[in-house]
Amino acid sequence: MSELVSNVLDLVRFESGQVALRRDWQTVDDLVGSALASCRERLAPRVLELHVSPELPPVWVDATLIVQVFVNLLDNIAKYTPPATRVGVSALLDADGEFVRVQVDDDGPGLPAGDPARLFAKFQRGAEEGTVAGVGLGLAICEAIIRAHGGEIRAQRRDGGGARFSFTLPTVGAAP
Repeated sequence: MSELVSNVLDLVRFESGQVALRRDWQTVDDLVGSALASCRERLAPRVLELHVSPELPPVWVDATLIVQVFVNLLDNIAKYTPPATRVGVSALLDADGEFVRVQVDDDGPGLPAGDPARLFAKFQRGAEEGTVAGVGLGLAICEAIIRAHGGEIRAQRRDGGGARFSFTLPTVGAAP
């Protein structure tokens, strides 16, 4: 219950603009590493494939919040995919050089029917009923965090099955 209340309060703070980002230069590989350290056990039976070049420029972000985005996405994979699912995390510099585009993929059962954008709505869950615990705030919080950083996030069905969540993070060229 306290996690639910905390998530609702976080979301309200983001939506009202009351979150002061504590930005600093971070490398995407460090952010991914921090997230994996906190959820590696939950992902243990899955096959992780990381394609994050240490040559990417740093991103101008609040590290704690961006790690939370990664953790929320990876936790969803742990909840909604079977063991031995392939999980991929990759990052590339956008053509304009102002954003790094991060993708978190899996080859699990994929997204539910309907518009994938609806998954970012508050209290929306992929499966309306089921045995997976949750209230449907994780992706809404991810969207609020990414938007607060000036980025975008989206969900899509992968060709051949599975899900893809992609989001952008500002680089040196986008810093204030």
